[in-house]
Parts: sequence; C-alpha cells; structure tokens
Amino acid sequence: MTNRRVFGIILLVLGVIFLLNVLQIWSFNPFFDGWWTLLLIIPAIVSMSRQGVTTGNMILLIIGGVLFLQERNFDFKGFLLPAVLIVLGIALFIKK
Repeated sequence: MTNRRVFGIILLVLGVIFLLNVLQIWSFNPFFDGWWTLLLIIPAIVSMSRQGVTTGNMILLIIGGVLFLQERNFDFKGFLLPAVLIVLGIALFIKK
C-alpha cells in the first residue's frame, strides 16, 4: 500500500470521526492529556518501520512514552527499572 493511500485512509477516518462528533452521535475529543507527546511517538515508530530500530528512534520513543505517561499521571515508582530492562532487551533482540 502506498503512502498516499495510507494518508488518504487516515484522513477519511478522521473526517468520519469529526463528523460523528459534530452530529453528536459520538463524543470524541482529540486533545486528551498528553496528546502532544504523539508528536514524538509517531515519528519514532515511523522511523523504526522504515530504518529498523536505531538508538535515536528508540530514545525518541522512550522519551515520548515517558512524557505521555507523566501527562496521564502514571506513577512510575517500581516500574522504571523493569521498563528500561524490557526496552533494552527488545532493542537488542530486534536490532539489525
């Protein structure tokens, strides 16, 4: 599937979602707490799909994920060390 078609499908889905919101059939607010962190997460995932897992896109994804969880008031106590170990393990496993 070409990038043009994927982008077209994304625009179509967004248009339908916003139309349902305007018609009050479905309530959707695209600006949830931490929405701006997707500006870090999405490019990192796209970069991983195109270039594979690199140190740069992994760091960008981790930073975006941590900031997103902080915006959502996630309590990191006890989770930080296991999360870092899991991410590093996945990175070593997937890295080319």
